Amino acid sequence: MHAPQSVLSYEVNDSCYTSNPVPDSRCAQLGIRPNDPKPQVVDPDYIRSLSPTKILVLGCSTWQDINEHFGDHVNVIATDEGTLVQIMHATASKEQAVEWVLSQIGVKAEQVMVFGDDFNDLGLFQMSGFPVAMDNAIIELKNCAAHVTASNDNDGVAAAIERFVV
Repeated sequence: MHAPQSVLSYEVNDSCYTSNPVPDSRCAQLGIRPNDPKPQVVDPDYIRSLSPTKILVLGCSTWQDINEHFGDHVNVIATDEGTLVQIMHATASKEQAVEWVLSQIGVKAEQVMVFGDDFNDLGLFQMSGFPVAMDNAIIELKNCAAHVTASNDNDGVAAAIERFVV
C-alpha cells in the first residue's frame, strides 16, 4: 500500500513521533490543539525502532485495505469521516480501558455516563449506563445515545454534566 499524501504519526505512551513535519493545516485532524506540541520529527530509522501504543494515519483514503490486511492482528478504526485511521493493539479500546478502571474502583458500567462523537466510541456506548452523544457525533452514536448534548465546540460535555450530575 502506498499513500504519499498521508501523514503518519506514532504514539508511544504520552509522546508522539513522525518522520515528516505535520503541516499546521492538518494538526486539528490529528487532535492537536493550537497550544499542544506537534509530533516530534525523528529519523525514519528511529521510527522503525519504536513500539507504538497507537499509529495514526491521516489522509489515507484506503483505510479499508489496512483493515483487510491487518485487521486480524490489530484494531483499525477510521474516524473523522474516514480521514483519520487509528491502528492499535487488537484488544485496545476505550471500553476496555474504562472497564478496567471501573473494576479497580468497584463501580458498575451501568452507573457510568460516557461521551462520544465517532466510531471509536461505539463500544463505550454499548457498555455504559448513560451514553451521551455530542451534537457533532455520527448518526450511529446518536441513535444509541440516552441523550444528545451540544457539540464539542459548544461545551457539550459541561452542559450534560450540569444537566444530569450537578
